[in-house]
Amino acid sequence: MKSFKNKISQKGKRIKTNQPSTKDINKIVEQINTGKINIPKTADPIEVAKNIIKQNSKNAELLSQGGSGAISRGEYDTIERIESNLLGDTANRVIGRKFGSEEDYVEAHIYNLKGQLLQSINDFQDYQIPTNPDSYGKTSNIIVNPVEVLNDLNYTSGQYKLILNIHKKQILNSFNRIFSIKEISPSRRELKIAYNDDDTVKTQLNILVSRLEDAVFYKDFVLNFDRNKNELAINLAVSNIRSEALIKLFEPLDPELSVGDKFRIALEITDPISMDVDLGEPLPRDTSVQLQGPNYNIDTRLLNSVPSQFKSFDSALEYSLTSSYQHLLQQLENSEVPNIQYDYIRSQDTSSLEVPYHFENFIHFGSATERLRNFKYKLSLIELYDNQIKDINLIIGPTSASAAVLSNKKVVSNKKTNLIKGFDGYERFLYFESGAYSWPKTNTISPYTLAHITSSAAKDWLGSDIENASLYGGQLLSASLFDRQNPHNLTNLIPRHISDNPNNDQYKLFINMVGQHFDHIWTYVHHITKQKDTHHTNGVSKNLVYLALKSLGIDTFDQFENSNLIEYILGEGTAGSPFYDTPVSQSLITSSNAGSIPKGDITKEAFKRLYHNAPYLLKTKGTERGIHALMNCYGLPSTVLNIKEYGGAVKDRTGYKTFSYDKYAHSYTGDSGTSGYFIKTHWSSSLTDVISASNSSNVMEKTVEFRIKPYRSVNTYHLFGLSGSNATKDPHIILTPYTGSDISASNDANNFGRIDLLINGDVKASTKNFPAYNGNFWNIHIGTSLFVDSTGSANIQFGAYQTNYLKNTFKFTASHEQDRASRTLTFGDSNIGGASFAYFGGVSPNPNSAYNEIDTLSYSGSLQEIRYHFSEFLSDNTLTKHSLEPFMYAGNTISSSFNNIVFRLPLGSNNILDYQISGSYHPNQLTTFFTSQSISTNMSSQTWVSNVEKHHLVTPDTVGASMSSEKVRIDSGSIDDNIISSIIKSETSTLDR
Repeated sequence: MKSFKNKISQKGKRIKTNQPSTKDINKIVEQINTGKINIPKTADPIEVAKNIIKQNSKNAELLSQGGSGAISRGEYDTIERIESNLLGDTANRVIGRKFGSEEDYVEAHIYNLKGQLLQSINDFQDYQIPTNPDSYGKTSNIIVNPVEVLNDLNYTSGQYKLILNIHKKQILNSFNRIFSIKEISPSRRELKIAYNDDDTVKTQLNILVSRLEDAVFYKDFVLNFDRNKNELAINLAVSNIRSEALIKLFEPLDPELSVGDKFRIALEITDPISMDVDLGEPLPRDTSVQLQGPNYNIDTRLLNSVPSQFKSFDSALEYSLTSSYQHLLQQLENSEVPNIQYDYIRSQDTSSLEVPYHFENFIHFGSATERLRNFKYKLSLIELYDNQIKDINLIIGPTSASAAVLSNKKVVSNKKTNLIKGFDGYERFLYFESGAYSWPKTNTISPYTLAHITSSAAKDWLGSDIENASLYGGQLLSASLFDRQNPHNLTNLIPRHISDNPNNDQYKLFINMVGQHFDHIWTYVHHITKQKDTHHTNGVSKNLVYLALKSLGIDTFDQFENSNLIEYILGEGTAGSPFYDTPVSQSLITSSNAGSIPKGDITKEAFKRLYHNAPYLLKTKGTERGIHALMNCYGLPSTVLNIKEYGGAVKDRTGYKTFSYDKYAHSYTGDSGTSGYFIKTHWSSSLTDVISASNSSNVMEKTVEFRIKPYRSVNTYHLFGLSGSNATKDPHIILTPYTGSDISASNDANNFGRIDLLINGDVKASTKNFPAYNGNFWNIHIGTSLFVDSTGSANIQFGAYQTNYLKNTFKFTASHEQDRASRTLTFGDSNIGGASFAYFGGVSPNPNSAYNEIDTLSYSGSLQEIRYHFSEFLSDNTLTKHSLEPFMYAGNTISSSFNNIVFRLPLGSNNILDYQISGSYHPNQLTTFFTSQSISTNMSSQTWVSNVEKHHLVTPDTVGASMSSEKVRIDSGSIDDNIISSIIKSETSTLDR
């Protein structure tokens, strides 16, 4: 009996190459374009596709039912498990099987021509099932393209054998090899196998045994050891006692298999199918240099230059003022790269006999005297040209418009323009700049008008180097003295018998001209030595700093690249104004009357800052400090941009997680004068009494907060007071300066003072002396807390809080016990408002003797952020938070700021300069506790002063990342007690100590 069902007539034949079709070519080209097949950059994809198809047209349709005989593209071989001659005269019968059950699968194995297994795929899926399966979803055909299979597995050239095993899983629907060889008979045809003690496996083995016994034909199965090792088995017996079974093989077991090898049991749907595939010769290796493609992810906003409006050459240089136009042309056509300070004189030790001159900045081989005389000669030519143009302009009538007149005027004008354009750096300084070392000017605002060479100012400035001359002195004398002491002057190389002969003066002039030529080269060489000099004026030239930054790999950008030339190079307006042109409805604010700085110089100044701070910028790159340093280089205030980081430690040294930032705000500043005051408000109203009545448990708790930055004075300052009910009970806090010796540092006594509580002229309590005059704001508070005994007495608590930039909070507090009757008259009690008025920074005159020491006090300094908290005395924790973030007005609980703050006067903290003090900014704006008419001021002088402070915002402890600052920073840290442990954290940040 023939056991395998599909007997294919076309056996043992190599796949033939068919004529390539357009569809095949397009398919290969698509693979090339998608990168599945690599070809040289210069190769034609279509030609390569044709060659591949001609060499490898091996697309085969695998038939799983014998007798069909249809082969769509190419031919294949089958590997018969049982040869016909071994069956003798046994009757043959073809048994049909179909593919498509859940247990059916395909294995693929790839061999080279030497028979070496290159790759095995147990669950091969790269095949297609025709669209016409039977009613059970099964089919007799599957379609495989061997070339595509190999190409998909990155086989692009060479000859291979592709073997496909089409199997059906028999024991468990799994690829796991659950059976292992336990014993092998001497003939290697009988195996004892073992498996895990599993009733399901034993049951399915028994079912397989029943199928073998009940089969009317010779039925077999295979033992699949993976890697295309499949042994044909013809019988099976299962042990009822142990998890074992006996298997009879058709042929002896492969010698490479031994005891312990694992396998799974499967049924062959068809004989193994073998296909020889020739992919042709390997493609030529691409040895060319691949060019990098465009980077489409680059941020062009940073590297792209913003173009200016279209301008022609004439329109770009069109200016109404002739002198500015000439100056601009001179700068453009005769630009001087090294930035030379022509009026700089270096400092010199008084013991030195050498006299420094400004000429040494730009003269090394030439003569300063000849440079001055040459410039005077050029000025005389310019004056001559001006006179000639003036004479031509006197021509009137039709002749003035004739070609000859206009041509002569243009010739003269061009001579003047070309002469000015030819100025070197020193001559440009003498002509266009103003100062002691430049040619005298008749005006003080740019563009300047030069004094005539025959004027007394010009003669006195130029002077003479002849001792007996009436004009002896001036610049010519300084130049002559410099030339004498200049050892590098080329005329020093001329023998004396030549230089002393007057007939050789022209030769000496020629030598000085040669020296001037090499002076320009020397300035470049000289500035090479200054590239590493960090001096702000004598360091690297501003005209070379851009190139110096490029050499360090630092990219820079010009924020004024689209400015007009006259503003960029000269810093002037187009109409001759010394200041930039101001757009309509805008104003130019400047602190100089000398004119605007050229925008190009502003850019170069920023470049110099970047260059000198490059080490620090690179060291702090990626940190908050680094970004702030970069902002400072461009002159941006730190308050413009806050650097926010997220995550990091849960708490810092403050006990909270804080976000530090620079805050810009204003403060109400001035001097109240005698009998004056900064702010006066009502202390209570009918609405505040309602709050007191509705909070009977803490009705008597109240807190007043405000901020002060006092000017140092020997006088005592009045800070706060309640007045208007009983003068002998009114509390006032005053700032008393310290008059003793230094406390903690040299000359620090003037910084200290204390806060005193005065009632009826007596000091009832005082804080310790603290640096009240250190130039920073202090948060001052005063209030009354809960009862301290059954009589209703309570403490008046007051003090000062301040947090520095290191987040250290300094606290100085004191308290005084007040009986209930006094408190009712001052701070108030249930339904009783207490005092009538509250004063800040002074108090109005009061005839009562209790005010003899009070109403004469004043306050001089800044005042900010006045707040009234009714029915709540702020805890130390809350006051500390207010010290960290001075503009925070939160209370002790979540909603207390809305419910309990009845009055808030920012006084500039919100950058609203409210000279009229128009009203309160408390959170509950639906209720006006104090009208604007209840707020007043009475000062002898007042103003708004801007301030920049370091604030530390306490961020809430919420789910997710919250804001922090200095999370990424440079920190040396410390190791305490030399501990190195994976459990104990001993390294502490310098910011957390």
